Amino acid sequence: MYPLLLAIQTIGVILLYRHIVPLFKQLVADSASHEARTETRIWLIAAIDLIQVGYWVRYRLRPALPKFVNPFLGHLVVFVGRLGFTLATAVFSFVFILHKLASQLPVVGYGLTLAGVFSLFCYMQELQSLGTAMMDRGNLNEPGR
Repeated sequence: MYPLLLAIQTIGVILLYRHIVPLFKQLVADSASHEARTETRIWLIAAIDLIQVGYWVRYRLRPALPKFVNPFLGHLVVFVGRLGFTLATAVFSFVFILHKLASQLPVVGYGLTLAGVFSLFCYMQELQSLGTAMMDRGNLNEPGR
């Protein structure tokens, strides 16, 4: 069950990044030329939904994490999670701190931005849990290891 829920979240993150990165580049280059597109919003909502559903179902059911122990890979998983959250903080800063889109971004856009950042935070938490489990040297003392 855990691999399926992680895959659902990962697909959501890939979709989110696939649409956010080009949009963010465009906004940084020329925020005045930004036009909100319905197609982009639909993809963002779908991506956010995938991440949230996968995360909260996993959180509620608490399926067992993989018993695979490899401290190096565990550190890489945590690193990727934190690195992936860097874009989320950049987008948050651009929208909410710099107010570069204050005149062009409707309330729905602010809501989607917050939902996207929160979704990436949840995914980062997921990778943190997975990476920490992979680093757990205590698992090596279990029978059969």
